[in-house]
Amino acid sequence: MRNCIRTAWLTVVLMFVTVATALANYPGTLDGGNLVLVDGGMGVGYYADRSSVQVEQYAPPKYQLAVNLVSVQFSDEYWRKHETYIGGPYTKGDSFTLKFRYNWDRKVISYQRGETWLDWDVNRDYCHAEGDPMIPFAAEVAFVSAYNMRFFNDKLGYSPVLKKYQRVIDEQLYFRLGI
Repeated sequence: MRNCIRTAWLTVVLMFVTVATALANYPGTLDGGNLVLVDGGMGVGYYADRSSVQVEQYAPPKYQLAVNLVSVQFSDEYWRKHETYIGGPYTKGDSFTLKFRYNWDRKVISYQRGETWLDWDVNRDYCHAEGDPMIPFAAEVAFVSAYNMRFFNDKLGYSPVLKKYQRVIDEQLYFRLGI
């Protein structure tokens, strides 16, 4: 039983390492910095389009923004030769819009799924299996693009899997945003 638990725990930890490593294989930005990487896997990157950000509500401390995300398909052939997508050919695919509500005082966001607004919990491990890991990154890209300031900045969330606090947004995203 202990071996099963240890194996399961190691699998989860390796999944997090794999996701972090996988994003490192994608270009952080495209189109001169206008498209910013917020998620990726299996040769497809999802990029937030900074030029598409729309301010739908400005009533500090409450804000509502919309941003378009673009899927980008990268070359499998390039991957096989170089084990990275950086510098390789790509094709832009479909785009879709995400909407976010922000509360500056509480440093929390919610996002729209259909007609429903869902709170995004910073004290959870988000992976592709149980949610959209792109949510906080896309929300941060939208906020920085609209107001030229960080929303989450160095806010910490608790990881139940890793059993420690970690940044909601890592510094690499802010580097890609130039802030």
